[in-house]
Amino acid sequence: MQKLLSELDIGLGDDSRNEDHSPIFGTLYYRFIFKWIQFLLARLPFQAHLSFKPVRLADSAGRRIYSGMNMGDWWWDTQDQLPARVTIVPVICASDETHLTKISGNLHAWLLYLTIGNIRKDIHRTPKKRI
Repeated sequence: MQKLLSELDIGLGDDSRNEDHSPIFGTLYYRFIFKWIQFLLARLPFQAHLSFKPVRLADSAGRRIYSGMNMGDWWWDTQDQLPARVTIVPVICASDETHLTKISGNLHAWLLYLTIGNIRKDIHRTPKKRI
């Protein structure tokens, strides 16, 4: 697993990778979350798909349309409390157990998937659009 992590170069730099060893949990590989958020915000393929302010849309009957995080009332309410030129960056995390049997025997890993709510959901849910 360490070899795979060391060969992964996505533009975050070697100093963003960390490793901790625990007698209880085993080895934990991780990156600092703020570096990931900065990376996602600066990633060129996402630039056209980022939202930095709340939006309200309605259909022809006047009913509100909710199709993204920035369309919810909570974004509007929270954005109103922030100073000018400051925006919300919602962090979305998901995890699941992954079997590593083909790579390293009968081992399991619990991967943490991270994205930000500023990226349109049709983009961050499309594997081809990811890193």
